Amino acid sequence: MRILPILMLCTGLTAMAQTDAYIKIHDSHERHPRALAIEFPGDTPFPADYDALYGHGAVLENPWLAVRIYMDARQSIDLYLKQTPRLELDRTGFYSTKEMVDAGDGCDVLWAGKSVAMGSFRGYQNGNPVTIDSVAVRGQRVVDNHTVQIYDKDWIFNGHPIQMTQTYSVSPDSRNIDVVVELEGYAPSDVFATGVQKIEHDNEGFILKNGIAGSWGNNIPDKAHPDWIETVGLGIKVNPDNIVSAKEDDLNYLFLLRPDKEGKIRYTITASGTREKDGFKTSKDWFEEVKKL
Repeated sequence: MRILPILMLCTGLTAMAQTDAYIKIHDSHERHPRALAIEFPGDTPFPADYDALYGHGAVLENPWLAVRIYMDARQSIDLYLKQTPRLELDRTGFYSTKEMVDAGDGCDVLWAGKSVAMGSFRGYQNGNPVTIDSVAVRGQRVVDNHTVQIYDKDWIFNGHPIQMTQTYSVSPDSRNIDVVVELEGYAPSDVFATGVQKIEHDNEGFILKNGIAGSWGNNIPDKAHPDWIETVGLGIKVNPDNIVSAKEDDLNYLFLLRPDKEGKIRYTITASGTREKDGFKTSKDWFEEVKKL
């Protein structure tokens, strides 16, 4: 029996909120209503699932930054940085124009390509991170105004089905995002991965065996506007109990991971950049901040 997409509508952002989380439906009338959850059969062809959502996935926002988590096999985390701490994604939707940026809004600042971007979760096989590309069902849901979950049912990994839920949470007083990945059905030999990408141009970075990594550099998030150059810093801290090893590849600073005794993997991701008026302006200052995670 084919599983049909499910939608549940919810109310908009409250006036006094300092964090926000939403899923919006891509609507040809440009109303883009909020939803509490959306679920697709695993055989939905890309980019039908990705394009069904306004912003291509769930959005999570604190006063300094926002992320969207793509509604497809990549489940990549994209990054939006603000000029001034506030909430604005309900209005800009990750699609700031030059006029909006000139007036003080933030914008999408990261080109992820095939990397792990900002702490995207991956499987790990044959020496490479791999996407979540064989599932019975994939879905996203809003838990509350500071938490979203990404879930996959019957993810076939190394020949066996895994049930996975990724929970992303923010608070109003920190730029950091906490991540908990819960897995059921994995084998003791299964290895997973996360990390931060090497920024597209002029990358500087580091990775420490204790679970901390950071990067800093320049990139062009929108290839249609090559003059729109963003300087970005990324950071991650992984729970040492989950770490198998740390390594670099051509695109990433990576941690290879296994779940703890509770079947969980925990890490924190963070970001800044010169887009922020009062943010970090050098790699040295940013790396000092990341090492405090």
